[in-house]
Amino acid sequence: MKFIFKPTLIFFLTLFSISSETDVKWREKSEKDLLTILEIKNTKQLDNYIVQLWTVTPGVTVTTAFGHSALRIFEKDNEFKNDYYIDFGVYDASPKFFYKFLRGEAIFYGNIVPTSSAFQTWDTSGRGILSTELILDYKQKESLFQELKTVFLKSKEGYYYENFTNNCVTFLRDTISKGLNQELKLTKIDEDKNTWRSRVQPYSKQIFWLNIEETLLFDHDTDKIRNSKEIIYLPEDLYRALKESNIETKDKVILRDRWGNQTGKSGTIWRIIFYTILIFSLPIALIIPFEKIANILFGLVSGFSGIFASAVFFVTSFKFMDETISWLIVSPIDFIFLKKFENWNRKKIFFILISIRVIMLLAAIILKFTLYKQEIGNLLFLSSMFYLFFILKNKKNLLEVFKK
Repeated sequence: MKFIFKPTLIFFLTLFSISSETDVKWREKSEKDLLTILEIKNTKQLDNYIVQLWTVTPGVTVTTAFGHSALRIFEKDNEFKNDYYIDFGVYDASPKFFYKFLRGEAIFYGNIVPTSSAFQTWDTSGRGILSTELILDYKQKESLFQELKTVFLKSKEGYYYENFTNNCVTFLRDTISKGLNQELKLTKIDEDKNTWRSRVQPYSKQIFWLNIEETLLFDHDTDKIRNSKEIIYLPEDLYRALKESNIETKDKVILRDRWGNQTGKSGTIWRIIFYTILIFSLPIALIIPFEKIANILFGLVSGFSGIFASAVFFVTSFKFMDETISWLIVSPIDFIFLKKFENWNRKKIFFILISIRVIMLLAAIILKFTLYKQEIGNLLFLSSMFYLFFILKNKKNLLEVFKK
């Protein structure tokens, strides 16, 4: 057995080593070849290259829910040889990534691969690709290529990711704007869609956990009205801005999406939880016997959400997360409701914790309407009503405990 195992292990380790080395080499070759293309000055050669914006449809996971943007550059007479895909959305999907992401220290990279490789990736994932060709003259291509090269070389070693200001879309937005000397912007913005949060909501609502994260983590900065350039941070908005610009374009669907429209399909679970807690916590005689349902559900939801919100608030360095008031609205303290009030030996401690939570909620209400006007009304309403109803139902116990 040992005799068989050792050669087999060595064989597979050797294969893995060869595979990894091959992967590195073909990536390095792709990068080198495209950078060579980006340095072309010859008019005839430049005229033979085509530039496309690829807009990839949203997926069904947290990291794919917003879609993706990339550029494709290829030689029309030699498409299968000189055909490259460049984007700024690659990250190291290691176990440490999520922790680093929450801390605001997630490192993303510029990436160049053969277009066939990128196509296969999106095809396997079931997501669609809309290609938008930029109709450019040779001077525009030369300028865009130079800017693209400069930006890529700065990002290839890694950059700190930011949801709204430093992602795969904003890199391309700024590169195209500077390279073509024309600022990309959205000229038509609905009043109810002029903040970062409002533009991301249709996407985040498709995934339950993403919806929760947006509610708990986004702070008041996310709710500020943004200008026509700042508002572009989603793939669909980059595409729209390009179509609204003076740049001539031509669209073609090269891969149809197989998931269908995912936007705005979730929120049902959250609404069920919301109304269940609210209804079963009402201070009505017929409902009071069932308050245990509301207490346990609120204790679990607010307790776990509070751990998450508090950890992110006190640890993260993301600018759009560091002034959220959600940690005042939900808290690990709310785990106290998992145990019946009657089973508490030291009831005074219980009501001291209740008092702390009421003070936290009052602080959240004041901050929401003064310094941090944050769109977190539903969660604040739910927690406030739960505690108000609880105090109304237990005011006699409350008075008796504090009289002792």
